[in-house]
Amino acid sequence: MHKLLPVISIGYSIALLVSCLITVEGVIEMPNNKDKVIHATAYFIFTCLWFFTFLNSFKKSKPQAIKTAVIYSIVFGIIIEVLQQVTTQTRQADYKDVIANIIGTLLAVLFINLITKLKVKNN
Repeated sequence: MHKLLPVISIGYSIALLVSCLITVEGVIEMPNNKDKVIHATAYFIFTCLWFFTFLNSFKKSKPQAIKTAVIYSIVFGIIIEVLQQVTTQTRQADYKDVIANIIGTLLAVLFINLITKLKVKNN
């Protein structure tokens, strides 16, 4: 599984990038900022995947893995918002999306800390 983690993380990152840049106008109607929950969930998953990749596949310490995953997540989210503004005609950058992404990232850090503390306690 450790060898697959980088592949899964990269694949998820590519899927997230593509899904954020494709045209969905008229296909999916999102009422009143409901997409912010999707953003937070997507970046929760993104952060968790990259944390476990850095921790297990790249053998970083827990603090290093968290820090790197958080930086990757925030930077990746900002880059996607810029790309939406610059490369698409149907999408636009939204600072609220960046905030939702960061919230998802911070929730992932809380979750990671909780499950790693529970794991240590059970051992």
